[in-house]
Amino acid sequence: MGNKGKLCSIALTSSVLVFVFLVLISAAASAAQITKIGTGYDPAVYGDKVVWTNGVVIHLYDLTNRTGIRFSSSGASSPDIYENKIVWHDESIGTPRIAVYDISTATKSYITQEVDQYSRPAVYDNRIVWSANDSVYLRDISNSTQEKIGNGTNPDIYDTKVVYYSYSEDPEADITIRMYDIDTGERKTVVSYGDPNIPRIWDTRVIWSDVYNHQGYIAMYDILTENITDVTHPLDADPDGNEYGASTGTHISIQDDKIVYNKCVDDYEGKPGVYLYNISAGQSTLIYGYPEEVYTTPEVYNNTIVWGLDRNYVDGTSGNDIYLCDLAAGPEISQT
Repeated sequence: MGNKGKLCSIALTSSVLVFVFLVLISAAASAAQITKIGTGYDPAVYGDKVVWTNGVVIHLYDLTNRTGIRFSSSGASSPDIYENKIVWHDESIGTPRIAVYDISTATKSYITQEVDQYSRPAVYDNRIVWSANDSVYLRDISNSTQEKIGNGTNPDIYDTKVVYYSYSEDPEADITIRMYDIDTGERKTVVSYGDPNIPRIWDTRVIWSDVYNHQGYIAMYDILTENITDVTHPLDADPDGNEYGASTGTHISIQDDKIVYNKCVDDYEGKPGVYLYNISAGQSTLIYGYPEEVYTTPEVYNNTIVWGLDRNYVDGTSGNDIYLCDLAAGPEISQT
């Protein structure tokens, strides 16, 4: 979900690049025990369930019994999942809505108020957040209450905290990541330097992409200590004077001690591909290699990493498969 930042374009149309792409996929799958679980875009994972869309319908895949089902909803995009709740952006009737599906009861409902074509929902427990017309909204589906909680876009939610991007809410800064406390109604600025975007939150940590240069880099804020640290490299120069860094901000996700991200440039910082960053160790691991300028959308939960290609940067020749890496299976992975 969210603004992908300042991205370079993809042009994987030649037969040579397609061949290289397929060779790299084959090699990575063999070494890292990668499993293809479907075809589509925008995967999300929670527990033993993965959800994604092919742009028309929503797919739900059960990792325990290796079976999947489809929901008949045309115009579906940007799904998210928490426990038995699935939410997505829905334009099946031509008007933007947010669909809410309860797996346990097999019931579907819609949020229609204050939703636009850019609304991308995130869900935690019975609460759903999204943005429309540069405003951030929160809905509690347990009691059908809805409110505007801020001015901004790209919200994410964990427990009673919501984070979002804003360029108008803090009078002392032009561009900020803001955090809203549902219990107290308090708003605070998490960061106001660079060009921070795509905030994500889990427990006491907030991450974002600083897209001031190129595709951006990842930074992290600790709510308890209020410290900010760099997860990946901002723009820098290697010992030979070549630019590197700022190539890891296109898609990010966090859960517990893990951050996953996409890297689309081969430089001093590492090879392009899907990466896992261990917060405690402060170390990134290459999970799956891709050619340069291929944009992926990794998500993580426990020992499961899922990803596909970013549908905004695919020309139709480079594939749109959904892949899964089970870290508990002990894949052979390359260190950066």
